[in-house]
Amino acid sequence: MNNDEKNYRDIDNEMTKEISTSDITGKKKEPPYRIFDPDNERPVRREPNGQRRRPNRGPDQRSGRKPSSKNEKIKKKGWSKKKKAILIAAIIIGFLLIVIGVIVGVIYHYINMIDVVTDEEDSFEILSSIEPEERDLKNSKPDSPEADKKALEEALRKNLEENEKELMSDDNVINILLIGCDARSKSARGRSDSMILMSINKNTKKIVMTSFLRDTWVSIPGVGSQRLNAAYVFGGPQLLIKTIKANFGIRVDKYARVNFYSFIDAIDSIGGVDINVTDEELEYLNEYVSHENGLLGRDKQKDHLPESGKYTLNGVQALAYARIRYVGTDFARTQRQRTVMNEIFRKAKALSLSELNDFLEKVLPNITTNLEKGEIFSMILHANDYLSYERTEMSIPNLSSFKNMIIDGMMVLGIDFDKYKADLKKNIYGE
Repeated sequence: MNNDEKNYRDIDNEMTKEISTSDITGKKKEPPYRIFDPDNERPVRREPNGQRRRPNRGPDQRSGRKPSSKNEKIKKKGWSKKKKAILIAAIIIGFLLIVIGVIVGVIYHYINMIDVVTDEEDSFEILSSIEPEERDLKNSKPDSPEADKKALEEALRKNLEENEKELMSDDNVINILLIGCDARSKSARGRSDSMILMSINKNTKKIVMTSFLRDTWVSIPGVGSQRLNAAYVFGGPQLLIKTIKANFGIRVDKYARVNFYSFIDAIDSIGGVDINVTDEELEYLNEYVSHENGLLGRDKQKDHLPESGKYTLNGVQALAYARIRYVGTDFARTQRQRTVMNEIFRKAKALSLSELNDFLEKVLPNITTNLEKGEIFSMILHANDYLSYERTEMSIPNLSSFKNMIIDGMMVLGIDFDKYKADLKKNIYGE
């Protein structure tokens, strides 16, 4: 290429440039350019006329948020920590509710086995007379002197008048009368061979078990003077409670009754109880075994013990042992009953879950109570607290203060009511 051609081509290129930088009006078009904005410390795009050009916006700028710094971590998609914590808490709460529901269901399963009744449902017609006990028919001893009998009756009258004024009570104390009767069915009455007032004091953290001896001579409302255990035969649990209130001036809130014969199957279900039988007890135990076997339609000679000694007694034998009346006083009889009960609790503690279930299914259906199901459930929930309470026992009368008497051919115990009411007040209410 010669110099002339090169010059012409350069002139062409310059003209083309001029045309491309001009608009249709012929005005020269200035290319956009950047200037530095000292306030923002970043270049700002401007139009040829000097107006600020709208910058391109990123995702953060379009939403009105400041751009993320280079060091800020980008959030990952998925559950936030807060949502995860809420989910975990909900799962735990749900699991606990299921566990609580199962526990409540199991507790109520066993509660529903108990015969829960109202006072109206478990009411008894008041009888005008009852059959005498067998031991009274065999008694050949004369009655106590008339002066002694009149003195005891006068003491009963004054005691009733005094107790009408006010009953011992406290809202933080619940008194439940535990009744063990010798009836052979729920419809039969029988006598209340065992009467224990279980007093739970939430203030003093104390449980007092007060045994009332069956032969204590008392005044039965609407009946007259009789042994304490006769109150149940005359009018059932309600009349027995009224009798204790009237004679001992103490409020009784609820009761629970069990038939002694129900313990035959219960004791068999735990493999029997270990008892030491003395020479004196042996003869009477075998007599009661024959009697009970006859009532149950069994061979009367079955389960007889050959000699004294320590045995694992089955249900029939243990019940016969607990019912022995003619060896020792009534104190010895109640001690034998407590021995059997303590052995039952000892054996029950070592049972497996299946064995415990079998035991409860034998015992619970034979318990009748006027405690409401909600009250029973509450007591079960607080059972751990109650087990930590101090436990004491007392007996009315005790070995040091009573008088053996015979009234109308019946062997009875005369007591000083003022003394035992003071003992109840002190031991149960802490006063």
